[in-house]
Amino acid sequence: MKRTSIYPKLLIVVIILMMTTPVWAESNVDWNAFSKNLQNAMFSENPGLQQSAMCMMVQYGSSLNIDRGTVFEIVRVFRSHKNENVRLLAMMALYNVEDSWAMDYLKRHNSFEKPGRVKRLCHCAVQTYYAKMDSIKNSTILVNAENRVIAMHSAKAAKDIDLEQFGF
Repeated sequence: MKRTSIYPKLLIVVIILMMTTPVWAESNVDWNAFSKNLQNAMFSENPGLQQSAMCMMVQYGSSLNIDRGTVFEIVRVFRSHKNENVRLLAMMALYNVEDSWAMDYLKRHNSFEKPGRVKRLCHCAVQTYYAKMDSIKNSTILVNAENRVIAMHSAKAAKDIDLEQFGF
C-alpha cells in the first residue's frame, strides 16, 4: 500500500477555506492581535499550526505587523523543511509580509538553490517585490515632480492671465 503525505491535502483544505472566507469578516479585525497570534503560531512545535499561520500571512500579509523574529522563523522553515510545498508556502509568506531583510535573503539564497520549482518561483517573487518597491519609489518621485510642475505653471498662468482684471 502506498503511503501518501498529508501536507498537500492540508494545503488544499487551507487554501479552499481561505478562498471561501467572507470579505465582510475582515472589517472588524484587530490586526495587531491577529499578527501576534500568527507570530505565536509560528513558534509552535505543531507543523500544521505553523503552516496555517503561513497561509494566513499569505492571505493577509499587507495588513499584518510581523516582527523580525517571526521572519527569521519563516526563513528557517524555508531553508530546512523537506517538503517543497511547505518551502514554497514559507517563501510566499515572506513575500507577502514584505520584509526587506527577508527579500534580500531570498535574493541571495536563490543562487544556492537547486534548479527546479522553488528556484523559479523564488526568482519570480524577488523580482516582483523589487519591481513593486521601485514603482512605489518612482510614483513618489513622479508625484513630487508633478506638484513642482503644477506650481510652476500655475504661477506662470496667474501672471499671464492678469488676475487683477477679474477682481482677484
